Amino acid sequence: MKFTKLLASVVAVVSLTACEDVFEDGSLQPDGSKPALTIRNPTNNQKLLKSSGLRVKLTASDKDKVKELQVRVRAVGGDADHINFTTMPDKKILEFDTLLSATELPQGDYTLRIDATDYRTNVATDEVLFSVK
Repeated sequence: MKFTKLLASVVAVVSLTACEDVFEDGSLQPDGSKPALTIRNPTNNQKLLKSSGLRVKLTASDKDKVKELQVRVRAVGGDADHINFTTMPDKKILEFDTLLSATELPQGDYTLRIDATDYRTNVATDEVLFSVK
């Protein structure tokens, strides 16, 4: 009986130590695997009317889940964001589709920048240029 308990204890210890996630210190370090990020809209060099708004459509995915998605719009050569917001999707696969108001954007050229961060603090960035007429 003692041998059975000892054997069960040894098996349990070996099983638990084989799983590194059980003993992690809680701070997930970057693993070099950035989220996959694709901006589907606007397309690069797209021209849009203020009245139509800015449709932002993208796909982000990561094996550790997409923790944070930051959306920024800045005039080309500018130093301040006209639009800047962050969402916390907490999903492995994120389909993001929203319509932003463009009425406050002066006519000109802009950069849409998207940053997707996973739970291991890996960051993927994608940018597209577009114009407001």
